[in-house]
Amino acid sequence: MAISGTYDRSPQGMLAEAHRIIDAAQSRGPTLRLLGGLAVREHCRADAFCERPYRDIDLAGLGREVKATTAVLVGLGWQENRQVAMATAGRKRQFFRECRHGSRAERAHDDDRIDLYVDAFQLHHSIDLRRRLQLEAYTVSTSDVLLVKLQRTTLNGDDLRDIVTVVKDAVELGERDARGALNLGYLSRLCAADWGLHHDVVRNLARCRQALGTFGLDALETARLGHRLDSLEAAVEAAPKALRWRLRARLGEHLAWHEPVDDIEGAYLSVSERP
Repeated sequence: MAISGTYDRSPQGMLAEAHRIIDAAQSRGPTLRLLGGLAVREHCRADAFCERPYRDIDLAGLGREVKATTAVLVGLGWQENRQVAMATAGRKRQFFRECRHGSRAERAHDDDRIDLYVDAFQLHHSIDLRRRLQLEAYTVSTSDVLLVKLQRTTLNGDDLRDIVTVVKDAVELGERDARGALNLGYLSRLCAADWGLHHDVVRNLARCRQALGTFGLDALETARLGHRLDSLEAAVEAAPKALRWRLRARLGEHLAWHEPVDDIEGAYLSVSERP
């Protein structure tokens, strides 16, 4: 059954829509999982703490399933903005549905939008997700949900709150992939393989520590969160680093350490290409 041509743009409505899309894809073959802000929302234990607006639905899928995934989304009423696939060499796809709450001249909101990341999440750093899509029911692994946020070179207020939400609400910090758990070994290995990723992850953990007093948590919660941030950083720092990593570290920011992004929010990709 096709999904309605529009949906409730509240966080709860957008998350429910994402679930319907993922379930519809799963029933027809392709695997899709949430990442980004709505993936954080999926793991948030207190809606009031992570309450914020969301612009779109971010999904991860597999390159070998792109054709089938596109067929599912088109069948659910979405149209592809093919300019995005061309601009990103197929690494990212974008789908939209027009706002149907009124006349075209009196649109209530921007088009509903899906950003589909193919095989990997690529922004400032690349996170390979091909083997990470079956670990949880509706999102990439909790560790990858966090890493998508920690790999950014700049953070806005929503990013900071998202990072804090994942760290605060993780069911455990350990050495395994499990629903709601942060796998410190996995995160540490990725950072030990890439100095640039390590650099941004550690810097963003420090930014979160500096902002601890701004999230409205009581003293006990703040102390617990600070301890978890310290544990994350300690694990990342303790992981053995190869000679190549250490040599790159000596150069620091004198050389570019991340991929350039023309528009950090991707707004230049969000304009629907209408016929």
